[in-house]
Amino acid sequence: MISFLYDLKGQFTLLNGLLVLLVFAYFFNRYKKRKVAIVLVSISILIFLLCSTDYLPCYLAAKLEKKYSPINLPIAKNENEKVLIHVLGSGYALDKRLPPTAQLGLVALGRLAEGIRIHRAINNSVIICSGYSSLGLETQAQVAKKAAIVLGVAADQIETLNNPSTTQEEARELGRLYEKSYRLIIVTDAIHMPRAMNLFKAEGFNPIAAPTNFKINEGPSQEGMKWWPSLGNIGLMNYVIHEFLGNLKASMFK
Repeated sequence: MISFLYDLKGQFTLLNGLLVLLVFAYFFNRYKKRKVAIVLVSISILIFLLCSTDYLPCYLAAKLEKKYSPINLPIAKNENEKVLIHVLGSGYALDKRLPPTAQLGLVALGRLAEGIRIHRAINNSVIICSGYSSLGLETQAQVAKKAAIVLGVAADQIETLNNPSTTQEEARELGRLYEKSYRLIIVTDAIHMPRAMNLFKAEGFNPIAAPTNFKINEGPSQEGMKWWPSLGNIGLMNYVIHEFLGNLKASMFK
């Protein structure tokens, strides 16, 4: 069951769900259950309209992102206190033609940039990069460390967690290797931050949130046609679904 939820969180998208409903509608219609087929098609159209226009995806994403504000620097701390800045993993492509900054995905690069910004504002801090390799090759944590060095961080101020493949595993690995009393700053996407904070708190840490990669921009923008369906809104809804399934998995199997 745990494996199923993990696979579902990784593979399920809004379009996949709509496709399943339409396949069921086809078979019901084929076997003369036309009323059921019509209901399923109608539900599919309603879900598509709700999730592909601006209103519902932006509302749900904003609810998640508003739970934690960007970090205020500098944070209060003891001068001799070691501060951990854990930049959570996201994704990378191990292409040796490219510099490490280009091997990191845009999400991972955005997280790393925020981690470096915080690191430069806090003396006695270390950046922790995490992420495994599904192919047994150079891990994302190692590529992120190389990228941080390219961006000016000293190698001895970067540590790596090379085994975790999920946020829950990142929290457990950090808890296994470091004292819970350390001041800990979590850097991840704003939409992912509520789940990440819950997982690290469950491991006994008292983390400080440093959200980045905000998907909802509250600054000046053109109104446009919010009622018009777009792939961008579908993509945003997929992020919301991903977080919902991740929270469900974490709450069921702690």
